[in-house]
Amino acid sequence: MTDLFQPLDDIVSSPGDYARDWKAETGRPVVGYMCSYAPEEIITAAGALPFRIFSGYGSISLADAHLQAYSCSLIRGVLEDALSGKLDFLDGMVFPHTCDSIQRLSDIWRINVSTGFLIDVGIPAVLNTPHAGAYLTAVLADFKVRLETGLNRSITHDALQKSAISRMQSEPDWGRSMP
Repeated sequence: MTDLFQPLDDIVSSPGDYARDWKAETGRPVVGYMCSYAPEEIITAAGALPFRIFSGYGSISLADAHLQAYSCSLIRGVLEDALSGKLDFLDGMVFPHTCDSIQRLSDIWRINVSTGFLIDVGIPAVLNTPHAGAYLTAVLADFKVRLETGLNRSITHDALQKSAISRMQSEPDWGRSMP
């Protein structure tokens, strides 16, 4: 690996260490989430590090006591990591309701894992209805208030705008590349 990519390789090989170091260096919180439907821009606007949690690579033993046998490997691995203390650096956790397993994991997490606050986010699944925009706006406004409470900090309009613009500038514009 070239020196240019070494920092990225370090983060990918040990994301928990990266988050712990970031938190120690900045003094700012780390908020976990498991799905791309989590409102990362709002987490960033709060001055926190949005931390995407993927399944660990170890064996599953602790999680088995809380999950059905048919639970997917992502859910099982994430719960295993949480129960074994590998996610102890989290200041809170966000659970978008994207599947039944994540919804149930939220309940199990609430009872069994101590990683600060927990916020469930019910993003609409169908966006082309007359009320979807208003519903999504209300969900995101509620998330903002709950995140402010969980982190004990205000999220300003300017911080939201800066976070959203930064995200848009870092994402490819897939629509323009289509014929």
